[in-house]
Amino acid sequence: MQHPNFETRHPLQQEEQETGYDPLQNYNRNRDRKKEWDDLFQNSNYLARIRQAGINGRLRSSRFRSVCWKLYLDVLPEDKTQWISRTKELRAQYEKIKETHITNPRKAAGKQDLVVNNPLSQDEGSLWNKFFQDKELRSMIKQDVLRTFPEMLFFQEEDVRTKLTDILFCYARENEQLLYKQGMHELLAPIVFVLHCDHQAFQHASETANPSEEMKVLLDPKFHEHDAYAMFSLLMETAEPWFSSFEREVRKGKEEMLTSIPFARPQDSGPSVAIVTKVNRIQDQLVKKHDIELYMHLNRLEIAPQIYGIRWVRLLFGREFPLQDLLVVWDALFADSITLDLVDYVFVAMLLYIRDALIASNFQTCLGLLMHYPPIGDIHSLLLKALFLRDPKNNPRPVNYQFQQNLDYYKTRGADFVNKTRTKVAPLNINKVSSSLLNFGRKLIAPMGGGSSGISPINRAETPAHHLLPPLPQRKTLSLTSVAHGPTVRL
Repeated sequence: MQHPNFETRHPLQQEEQETGYDPLQNYNRNRDRKKEWDDLFQNSNYLARIRQAGINGRLRSSRFRSVCWKLYLDVLPEDKTQWISRTKELRAQYEKIKETHITNPRKAAGKQDLVVNNPLSQDEGSLWNKFFQDKELRSMIKQDVLRTFPEMLFFQEEDVRTKLTDILFCYARENEQLLYKQGMHELLAPIVFVLHCDHQAFQHASETANPSEEMKVLLDPKFHEHDAYAMFSLLMETAEPWFSSFEREVRKGKEEMLTSIPFARPQDSGPSVAIVTKVNRIQDQLVKKHDIELYMHLNRLEIAPQIYGIRWVRLLFGREFPLQDLLVVWDALFADSITLDLVDYVFVAMLLYIRDALIASNFQTCLGLLMHYPPIGDIHSLLLKALFLRDPKNNPRPVNYQFQQNLDYYKTRGADFVNKTRTKVAPLNINKVSSSLLNFGRKLIAPMGGGSSGISPINRAETPAHHLLPPLPQRKTLSLTSVAHGPTVRL
């Protein structure tokens, strides 16, 4: 169904054309849709060309961004003759997965002995037992889905929320070792949005154009949910270690965590070894290499990279940028490599952009800057910086932009974060938490004026761990078109 706020322009297209040469612009004036498709995909070395387009930020207004993402993520093979068959195969797979996992036990009542298959049965093979477990899992997923991009009307539609919930539920049931973790919904949502935008643009164009069979199949809106599942699953093959828990015990078919780590809800149960190792390596090696002064300042303040970096990496910077800029970042991350190697250098580039403000700030203001990342005027400059940091020989040195604004706002936000966390500290396992993070926990517990509170974090009353997550930002409600054309709303 067409979104009521959708215009004939692509939802992410700027009102004013961007400066510089872009082979995708002026589509409505002097290019038909077939020509744009050919420009992207019909050259012999098309894959290298669209990778470069993604890295250089030239997909911002493309009507085929979702097709490019499918190629970047290996959802589609490089051989274009296999696109249709592969697409139909993946859609059929999802149809089977959904039929398997989203089942009403009443419809299958005749398939099992009533001694086993009844609402009171605790038998692990009972469809009713599975039904109640599934209901609990769906409720957990739905709780996060309802908070997905609350400023956008598109994500408030019940149909969209149902799709998000079904995809995440099916993924969890297909990946029992991982299940569902908080943050996965924020990786799925941009994929669903990009597919929707391309489907809507295709429907408008197909009214007057004669699309190819490939376009008809790949951009069929009836399979919006199927395609989103395929793309999300391939993305999670890389991101899975960043969500998986590092210590588990299997009890009665359910995985239970043996440790409790700050900044996680019960369903997340603490950061994995992989994500902690990754953010530690970024700060202790890459930041130290590129800016020793900044590295020493963060260490002196005992700001562990887990505090802010886990969210940055897990969500692929999803809460740090407005959506239209985030999609440009994802264009580059996906186009560069399916292994998302560029993430590490975007991380460092973000720190370097605010390095002067960080070095001039105390503990609370630094927290405010890191947990509420400042706006960037030109997102592409950040990506150029990341590319240069990784390979200075083959990438030109970009202009060195620095964030320069009044820091009072970030000081206040940092103080708010400290105050909320001080009264809601979960028990720490000192055998599992790094010394810097443990010191950070002690600093949060200590009174503002310094000194000891006299209360050990180990002995504090346990509180629900989800209270320790940074609060979701309060955002202004926007329509689809306002994402593209309105002023950027920063948190």
